[in-house]
Amino acid sequence: MENRVDSNNLPSEISVWTKIRNFLFQDMTLELTPKQEKVFQEVHDFWTQEITGQKVHDFLFYEITGEKVKNALFKEIEITDNIRL
Repeated sequence: MENRVDSNNLPSEISVWTKIRNFLFQDMTLELTPKQEKVFQEVHDFWTQEITGQKVHDFLFYEITGEKVKNALFKEIEITDNIRL
């Protein structure tokens, strides 16, 4: 007995689900500018950084003083680009 595929059993048209699957899983190529690559690398480094118990403790028990709040609220903002409003 031969193991051959009967061509009569193949679907005559592509189903909707096959079209959706082909659309969702198509190959994509992204070309990023150097600035975009830098941002993606910084985000990757942030999400993959090592978290230790000491870092969690330091974050949870960070001392907040009036001076630190004042410095955060009244920090000088430097505009580095020509922005038009």
